Formats: sequence, structure tokens, C-alpha cells
Amino acid sequence: MSTILVVDHGATIRFALKTILEEGGHEVVEAEQGAAALDLIGTQHLPDVVMTDLAMPILRGEDLIERLRSEAPTAAIPIVVVSGDAVKAWTLRASGLVDAVVAKPFDAAALTRCVQAVANRANSPSIVA
Repeated sequence: MSTILVVDHGATIRFALKTILEEGGHEVVEAEQGAAALDLIGTQHLPDVVMTDLAMPILRGEDLIERLRSEAPTAAIPIVVVSGDAVKAWTLRASGLVDAVVAKPFDAAALTRCVQAVANRANSPSIVA
């Protein structure tokens, strides 16, 4: 399946996301804040999907998203925001900066469907006419 980078300062949330995603057949890499996520991306293969919270220390989710979108190697990686701040998350979605939003507290089945849909779009071949 897909490699998913989960970025959240809450160890419990990261554990829950990792458990749900791994049960869905995905490989999960974790970072507890945005700067650590950028370090991981710089030293490992690019993830297929990034899931990030918005409220984090050191490098907030919004800043991480802006950095990912501004760099050529990461600009097209699908981003899913998992946040309790629905207004901010949906504003990012409406602006086109993120591909999907999952509200906290999240439902495991809905989260799985969302990630699968985003991963499928990311892995679909482009049609050239």
C-alpha cells in the first residue's frame, strides 16, 4: 500500500493513527512536529501521503504545509489535515493547500476511507492524450 507520514505532537493520537493505518495495510512513519517531519522527508524516501495536525510546537502544521507545497520534490504529495480546528482546516482545504480534512475526534472507518481515497488519487497514473 502507501507510506504515510503522520505528524502530530500527541503521542496518543500518533499511536491511534498508526494503528488504524497499519491495519489498513499502510506503512507509517511518525514525527511529533513539523520540523521533525521535514527532517524525515529530507533523509528518507518521500511519503505517499502526509497526515498532519495544525497545532504543534516548533513548526506548526500550517507552516509545514506551506513548506511542503513550496518545494518541488514535495509539492504534489497529498496532505490530509487531522485537526480539532475545523475552521482553519477547512480554510486550508478550500484554498487548495490540502487534499482532505479529518476532524478530531475521528472515526476509524471514515479516516481509513479518506486516506484510501487520497492515496488512490496520488497513485493513479496520469492520462496523456
